[in-house]
Amino acid sequence: MLDVFRTASKTWIVRLLFALLALSFVAWGAGDVVRGGVGRSPAIEIGHTSMSATEVMGEFKREVERLQPLFGGKLTPEDARKMGMLDRTIDSLIARTLIDEAARSLGLAATDETILRRVASNPAFKGPTGQFERDIFRSRLARVGHTEDSFMKAERTNMVRNQMVETVAAGISAPQALTNPLLAWREERRVAETFVIRDESTPLPAAPDAASLDAYYKDNLSRFMAPEYRALTVLLLRPADVANAIDIDEEMVRETYQQRIEEFSTPERRTVSQIVFDESSAAAKATDMVTGGKDLAAVAKALNTDIIELGIVEKNDLPEGLAEAVFKLRAGATGQPVKTALGWHVVKVTQVQPGRTRSFDEVKVQLEQDMRKEKATDGLSELANRVEDALGGGATLEEAAKRHNLKTMKIAAVDAQGRGANGKPVADLPKSDQFLDVAFHTDQNTESPLTEVPNNGYFLLRVDGVTAPAPRPLADIKADVVATWQAERRQEQARDKALKLADRIKAGESASQVAQSAGAKLETSKPFIREPGEGSSLPPTIIAELFKAQPGGVATAPVQGGTVVARLNSVIAFDINANPALTQAARQRVSQAVATDIADQYIAALNASIGVKVDRPQLTREE
Repeated sequence: MLDVFRTASKTWIVRLLFALLALSFVAWGAGDVVRGGVGRSPAIEIGHTSMSATEVMGEFKREVERLQPLFGGKLTPEDARKMGMLDRTIDSLIARTLIDEAARSLGLAATDETILRRVASNPAFKGPTGQFERDIFRSRLARVGHTEDSFMKAERTNMVRNQMVETVAAGISAPQALTNPLLAWREERRVAETFVIRDESTPLPAAPDAASLDAYYKDNLSRFMAPEYRALTVLLLRPADVANAIDIDEEMVRETYQQRIEEFSTPERRTVSQIVFDESSAAAKATDMVTGGKDLAAVAKALNTDIIELGIVEKNDLPEGLAEAVFKLRAGATGQPVKTALGWHVVKVTQVQPGRTRSFDEVKVQLEQDMRKEKATDGLSELANRVEDALGGGATLEEAAKRHNLKTMKIAAVDAQGRGANGKPVADLPKSDQFLDVAFHTDQNTESPLTEVPNNGYFLLRVDGVTAPAPRPLADIKADVVATWQAERRQEQARDKALKLADRIKAGESASQVAQSAGAKLETSKPFIREPGEGSSLPPTIIAELFKAQPGGVATAPVQGGTVVARLNSVIAFDINANPALTQAARQRVSQAVATDIADQYIAALNASIGVKVDRPQLTREE
């Protein structure tokens, strides 16, 4: 074969091909060829600023990670794209960069002193003393993937950016001519008389004939679908699978006891009261009184000061110098004044709780349990690695299980809610919120990744079969279909009854008489607003209709188990002057909305003047 290549390489055709290949290196650059493609143009260009697709996707991924807790840790980049999060990330980057470009053109910049002062005042970077601590600063930056330089750069940019936006929207206040009518409209309340015609107040219709039932079933197939089912083979790795290999002798337990001795030791504690003086002269007077046998209460009274109760303290809780003095006193004794950086302290110890260390025999059982749990965790992790290695080597799930004396479990059918084909929960599913999610995101005839079950080991599964959603045969669910048909007809009868009763109220009968004739209970609602809140007793459709009506107007709407009939009883106008707090809050909200609109218009103007180019196909291709 090599001889053939050598011979062919001497022909003019092959030499021409090599020449073209060399030219491609010159035109594209060797680096691009090695990376697998030609150099890419920027994904976003804004004025003098360019962003690569990698930078944009990095920002998108950070946004996905930030929102993970809201989705229980199950938000995937693909799901985020479908929700429009990539588009929002792009829009956010564009808006921020447009403001940066405008600030740069105006020569705005934040000084180093201002940035340092801003960072030092951030509560997130302060220690227990309330002072800025560099170690905390570095730790928190590392946690969010920032270096000091990158964070300071971001802070500098954010400060200028915020000043720009605040300047554009500063001092904007919505006029009362706008806010007062809006507030009066929004805060108007109404009261209605209501009663419910229950579905059960009408007779249950007779079952339909076979032809009608079959037609109803076919017209409503989507309501009688069986869900997707999956057949699974599951391999569970539990702590019990490695328990027999754990051997713990007493010597090991005693060694652990010595290592953890501080954990079982309770330090001496004392109940302490004190007086603190700023002046040494006052401390000298206190010294004379204590020497003369006066206790803390007498000293405080004589020197017209207050006693500070420290409560129960340990030696480490007190400043150096004071701690030694306090822990030398006997119970009930008052000590001589002691000077610290905080002043002169006169202390009294009212109670002493001796320190104690629990004996080995007292904690032996706890130590053994902890050691077994720790070793089981380590052993289980090793077992999981060996199982993964076996699967990686080509073994089936069953072969890997047999090789390590484990058992697999077969699940004939399970849906995404954990129910079997009989509609009942499948027994013995792994107690993990992720199990069903993993099962329904694994391809058929494929093993899932090894997944941890909190506090109970790991699981692996293989999807052996997938039964697609399909209509349940009418013969199998005939009773359910008949019951659904009857419930719908009954609901229609109740609705017709309610509509006739509503017509009687419209014709002039009182709501109480009409409700009484139907055997329904008339109720007067609490005042309600246009936008029903949580716990509202009226359905939104009724509220919407009653806000269109004049007093005496009637509306109906379906509710759970029946139909509600409502008559508008009264309209309560909102008094702006009688509700100053609510009025002011509403005006602030409207002012903020106006300010936001103006800021958006400013961004749009910057977009038009500076120019924005977005290569969305490139971002769509980017993984």
